[in-house]
Amino acid sequence: MADSTADVVICGAGIAGIAAAHHLSVKHRIQKVVLVDEGSPLSLTSDKSTECYRNWWPGPGDVMVSLMNRSIDILEELARESGDRFHLNRRGYLFATADPDRIQTFQQVAEEAARLGAGGVRYHGGTAGDPSYLPAPSQGFEGQPTGADLITDPALIRRHFPYLSHGTVAVVHPRRCGWLSAQQLGMYLLERARERGAIFRQARLEKVEVSGGRGEAVHLRKGAAIFGY
Repeated sequence: MADSTADVVICGAGIAGIAAAHHLSVKHRIQKVVLVDEGSPLSLTSDKSTECYRNWWPGPGDVMVSLMNRSIDILEELARESGDRFHLNRRGYLFATADPDRIQTFQQVAEEAARLGAGGVRYHGGTAGDPSYLPAPSQGFEGQPTGADLITDPALIRRHFPYLSHGTVAVVHPRRCGWLSAQQLGMYLLERARERGAIFRQARLEKVEVSGGRGEAVHLRKGAAIFGY
């Protein structure tokens, strides 16, 4: 039997649990944070993500757009401080159609996203040399526009998206969107949390004791031993 104390015990060492441990340890300077998981960190659903992010969400209301704008702010802050350890990029999402009747729908969706806070809409219906369209780089995130680009000029579409069918009549390119390595992000957050004293315990959660609406003890099993916090 081994006993210890902790200020916070986080059950689950996926990306959410690790992010919570990082926030509490690094941002709030809580000294005794313990992460508990029966498996290894980031080994269940956290290694099966599509690893995409976006601030492109429909209503009603701007809750999801606001949440994601704040989340992306944090991702970019972490990318800068880590030297982009987790390969954050801003390649965006791309929606395409060969149906002329859907162009108006694309415009309505883009304008709704703009009203909700995703950024303004830029319209490109001129020539393939339209200088106002800024293609997304394959890597990096700095200096990229927000909002979305709605392109209805076929030559411009073929120039920048040659893999699409020549029947494509419109694309909408939301820009504050992209990909990252969730595994690398999680490991960076875990390293930082451990530097500030957070501890990872690979063990099975057996029981949580509650008194007066507050957690009093957490019992873990590792092999034949049961220990608690």
